[in-house]
Amino acid sequence: MEIKENKINVQRTGVFYTSGDLKEAPIVWFVCHGYGQLGNTIIRKFDFLVDQGHSVLSAESMNRFYWQGVSGQVATTWMTKRYRLDEINDNNAYLTSLYESSKNQSKRILLGFSQGGTTIWRWIFDHRPDFDVFINYAGWMPEDIDLSLLQDYLKDKTLVFTYGANDEYLTEDRMKMFHEVISNSKLKIHIHKTEGTHKIDREVLKDIVDKYVKTTVD
Repeated sequence: MEIKENKINVQRTGVFYTSGDLKEAPIVWFVCHGYGQLGNTIIRKFDFLVDQGHSVLSAESMNRFYWQGVSGQVATTWMTKRYRLDEINDNNAYLTSLYESSKNQSKRILLGFSQGGTTIWRWIFDHRPDFDVFINYAGWMPEDIDLSLLQDYLKDKTLVFTYGANDEYLTEDRMKMFHEVISNSKLKIHIHKTEGTHKIDREVLKDIVDKYVKTTVD
């Protein structure tokens, strides 16, 4: 029996969450969650920024599954190894559509946590969105794309990588590899190391805003 693989493009419904006034806020955060997370949970980490007049848009991956078994808590993933290039292209188109629909004259801050950080790297490589600061929070840098090609595009943008010394995923060996990837990319990336684990910490966010965001948007 001969089996042929076929593909078709379909229209899908993307869900995103917002907090604050996207049209009037001077600073807009565009956030991508990590593996297993949801858009309406990670956005709560940014409540103190909304209180300061910022606004936040949290994109949720369209790939959902049950975290354990066949019922209970629902989780998401931006991609898996199966048809990964199709997933990447779909993610990029989804994020661009969402980003452009919410674009205004505000300063734009991108933040991707864990898998969301890698997802944003792939998105900016393929689609070149306009932004001011990109915070890769405990995420990886894709090794299968030539990030050095982004030098001109990123030369006026602020790039920050933050991670915790006790992150169970970003071990010492992994971080050695990560620094090699940074070196090969020839990009200027600010490394912000903390004592935390693999989760977003509000105090770390506050430090990053003070060091890298405020100086950009003043």
